[in-house]
Amino acid sequence: MSKRKHKSSRRIEPGMLVETKDGNLGEEDISRPYVHEVVKDEQGNTAKLIVQKGTVFQKQLEVPLDRVQKIVPASKREGDHPGYVVLDIDEQEARTLNAHRVEEIMSEQQHQDSMLNEVERDLPTAEGVREMEARRHVHGHQDDGHDTQLRSSFWLRMLGPGFLAGMAGNDSSAVASYSIDGAQVGFGHLWLMLLSTPLYQVVQYSCARIGRLTQKGLAEVLSEHYGRASAIVASLALIIANVVLITADLVAIGSGFQLLTNISWIWFIAPIALILWYLTVFSNFEALKRIFIVMSLAFIVYIITDIMVRPDWGSILSHTFLPHIDFTFASISSAVALLGATISPYNIYWQVQGEKEEHRPGSTRQKLWQAFGDIGVGVVSGNLVAYCIIVCTATTLFTHHKTISTAADAALALVAIMGPVAKYLFAIGLIGAGLVAIPVLLASTSYAITGTFGWPSGLSKKPWQSEGFYLILTAALLLSLLLAFCHLDPIQLILWANIISGVLAPVLVVYLLLVGNNRKIMRQYTFGWISNVLLVLTFLIMAVAAVLLFYGLLTGQQ
Repeated sequence: MSKRKHKSSRRIEPGMLVETKDGNLGEEDISRPYVHEVVKDEQGNTAKLIVQKGTVFQKQLEVPLDRVQKIVPASKREGDHPGYVVLDIDEQEARTLNAHRVEEIMSEQQHQDSMLNEVERDLPTAEGVREMEARRHVHGHQDDGHDTQLRSSFWLRMLGPGFLAGMAGNDSSAVASYSIDGAQVGFGHLWLMLLSTPLYQVVQYSCARIGRLTQKGLAEVLSEHYGRASAIVASLALIIANVVLITADLVAIGSGFQLLTNISWIWFIAPIALILWYLTVFSNFEALKRIFIVMSLAFIVYIITDIMVRPDWGSILSHTFLPHIDFTFASISSAVALLGATISPYNIYWQVQGEKEEHRPGSTRQKLWQAFGDIGVGVVSGNLVAYCIIVCTATTLFTHHKTISTAADAALALVAIMGPVAKYLFAIGLIGAGLVAIPVLLASTSYAITGTFGWPSGLSKKPWQSEGFYLILTAALLLSLLLAFCHLDPIQLILWANIISGVLAPVLVVYLLLVGNNRKIMRQYTFGWISNVLLVLTFLIMAVAAVLLFYGLLTGQQ
């Protein structure tokens, strides 16, 4: 007690910086927490501190004096340094704080009582265990239902960044690529969707291993082990491509609503951007994950559309399992574009950071197996959606010799063949694609920048804890919205985004190989020979895609 009195007897001044043991208040962020006000009691003694964090995303905390661990006064040797106060606020307590508003921190005694209650709740007494066993014996049928609920809850919890990455990969540019491929080549490239599935799985799982083992984002790993210059170049290319893709996705969502309502797409993009911004910034990570998992259900409409068009399933299975190779430039370039639309740079950045933030139970190996399952569900689901889009447009547009340039064109072209319902189904899928993809694109943009400069980041953190991360995310969305209002050609936007991604993606695969086989980074969890072989194959395919893309541009064959 005397120690606490000795510490608190030192003078705390407004403007002093605030720290915690593990940086739980975002001390390494672009804005630092500080003492905003010192509140005194009736006797003139310090009773509590008002701590403020954030400039745009502001947060105030009322902290009792007994949560102060250490006071370091200003030192003349450090110039204008205001001194700092160390608070006893742990990570668990910081995680429960709100995204905004003034909030009161519990006193030390209240905090200890709360922790004790949690321990007692998690470790029931012997009497409690006997009571639960008796209840299970008497109401066995009820526990069966409870167990089923727990199992379904486990599967919902297991779905995380891997599933969202798989579904977000079907953004507007990917949907357009799949639609155009089906309309131009028919079923000819269905076998490529089968081929791309294990390649996509190994890339995303490699990212998850790196995120889980290093507990760092990809930009942080590149900056630390391969120089900040490499991280900056990769981040810059990713930012440009992502902003362009977000713009195209906003236009695509607006186009989907225009198909449904006959109201110009321009009226939809600002409200949609605002809603997505609010959900991404102010929802907690688990709630956000559930929201976008539900949104991804919109992709079911492509499966429904396939059933409606009654395709030739015999021919589909033949083209799926037997490669049909056409050496014309149009076919080859379409094929590599198809593969390039599947494995995207923004999903690579997303997966590394997402696995770092995802809370999974069990040992490291168990967590990696859960990540493998999460990614597997996302990869298979995402490629199934792409497969269904190709089947739909191949069965209808290719057969009727319809040419299209965008996914919206595909929806309109289907009206003449299948009736108005096809337009609505395709439009709903187009809206769902953009709604799931934009938050992933925004987050990966912020991960790249914050990781390069060593700022805290993550959707699991509150906006005031990682103000730099959320300000970058906000700026990227505002810039994309501005570009969308400029009525730029979405086809050209997607083309240039794919050019940048086509160059960056194989480079990132090389970095995955380097990091994944570095024992200093990965310890005993370095990549096995199967992962290495598949990653090398992925690099070769994507490098060929980039070369053919540039060849087409230079020779005017695109």
